Amino acid sequence: MIGLRRMNRWGLLALFLTVFSFLAPAWLASSVRADPPADSRLLAGAAALPITPTDEKGRLWQEPFEDRNGNGRYDAPDPAFPKRRGEPFTDLNGNGKWDGPFLAGFLHHGPYYTATGVHDPLWARALVLAQGETTLAIVALDVVGFSYPDVLRIRERVADLGLTQVIVAGTHTHGGIDTLGLWGPNFSIDGKDPRTIAWIIAQSEQAIRRAWAARRPARLTWGKGRPLSQFGVLINDLRDPIVIDDELRVMRAEDLDGKTIATLINWSPHPETVGAGSSLITSDFPHYLRKGVEEGGFSVGGRRAEGIGGLAIYVSGSVGGLLTPLRVRVMDEEHEPVPERSWSKVQRIGELAAWTALEALREQSPQPIVRIEVRSRPLFVPFDNPFLRGLYDKGLFQRETYRDGKAAGKEGPDLLTEVDLINFETAEGTFAQIITLPGEPFPEISLGGHLMEKKRCWAYTDRKRRLGGSGKERIAPAHPDVAPEPVLQKYMSGAFRFVIGLGNDELGYIIPANDFVPPRLKPSLRYGTDRCGDGDHYEEVVSIGSQMAPKVVGALLELLNGDGERMK
Repeated sequence: MIGLRRMNRWGLLALFLTVFSFLAPAWLASSVRADPPADSRLLAGAAALPITPTDEKGRLWQEPFEDRNGNGRYDAPDPAFPKRRGEPFTDLNGNGKWDGPFLAGFLHHGPYYTATGVHDPLWARALVLAQGETTLAIVALDVVGFSYPDVLRIRERVADLGLTQVIVAGTHTHGGIDTLGLWGPNFSIDGKDPRTIAWIIAQSEQAIRRAWAARRPARLTWGKGRPLSQFGVLINDLRDPIVIDDELRVMRAEDLDGKTIATLINWSPHPETVGAGSSLITSDFPHYLRKGVEEGGFSVGGRRAEGIGGLAIYVSGSVGGLLTPLRVRVMDEEHEPVPERSWSKVQRIGELAAWTALEALREQSPQPIVRIEVRSRPLFVPFDNPFLRGLYDKGLFQRETYRDGKAAGKEGPDLLTEVDLINFETAEGTFAQIITLPGEPFPEISLGGHLMEKKRCWAYTDRKRRLGGSGKERIAPAHPDVAPEPVLQKYMSGAFRFVIGLGNDELGYIIPANDFVPPRLKPSLRYGTDRCGDGDHYEEVVSIGSQMAPKVVGALLELLNGDGERMK
């Protein structure tokens, strides 16, 4: 060891410079990121393919049947009347049930439960981003949801591309085809058409491949905003507490000549504007939102919108809770109310959202993203909803269950699913993040505002009055002794924080555990009633279980804290 006390000042300086030459690279790397190497340039590509289940002549796929009552649709056997036989049909695939275009949503309260035509096409829209060792594909499907096992099938089919991760998200349109099995003619018959599921998987694969082949040097621009309030409230909240995530988030990928490759748009209302009264297939307002961003050609407040080209891709956000465009008054250009549950309302909401997206990007500059990091974590969620468990036992939807982390056929208590985190980093640190949740998250989970009151049950609030009615809002949870989940936005980083609901799975509503009231099954199916006398716990009927929120939030917090598997 050198005797430091015997060294002169020049010797000390020489020693300092020698040590610094070894330590400086590590110190600099931890404080300021160096310029990325040339091979880490950002590449982007996009592609879209239709997934509407029609033949080359535009006819809907359905097995032939004998329309004995002349109502234009197939009528299945009715379990409530065992002697009443269903209409004869030709079982082309031999699976013992009629397969056709069952519409997804509303438990068939409207006059139709099968589609009779197409209002606008359904799509698989893919964006591929590549930088350095990270290659990410995001696919948005115009479906009510896509199950994790089917997502894994898409990943398997593009495994040869060597992608770091493939994220598949349903837009949750209720004007789409049943892709989960829950919307058949009754609670005893699976509503999925195997041919349609195979078609969606194949088209998703090809969309990814085309986007991969189309990738070219790119840069990313980000924006966010809220729709103009002068034309009405676009999002209603049908369940207390009133928490509305109305922020619309946008990411634009453009080539080095400034031409748009793709625009990713993240917003939170249910695509269900026309309600249950239409028999036409539609992606609902995302159709007009995407068209408006790509092409423009509409007016808001007397100003004409100019599209930015490229491919617009829509992904749903915190749709739970229940965030919907139903029962809100929307104004047209003359400030006249647009008719409820009408195609004009669908178009107006889509164009107002498109205007918001275009304005959010106006005058924004591309950000120099030097690194994209993808983290993923599988998790097991207890399957404890007795209603859905009963439908599962009847075969309405099919997937493996698990016990203690091991496959258990149909006998296990858990389902396997996944959450993801994508970090977009500049030299200064994390600039934007995307998280995925495997269902329909309540906005409280990402924004906060959980029910917390332990004594009073109800209060009259201005936020409730603004949405109509008396203003009476429930302010107490069903289980006041259950701690609310941590709020995800408090743990996220960056100026732009995307929350993708229905990401890689659809396990139903992700409900805060302190307000989960299971449905009653006897003498017949009924929504649960909480301690405050509120019997409108509809969302629990279509949620996989009471522990969804704590399990999903816990897994995401691990990713946000730097734990979990980094995808390579």
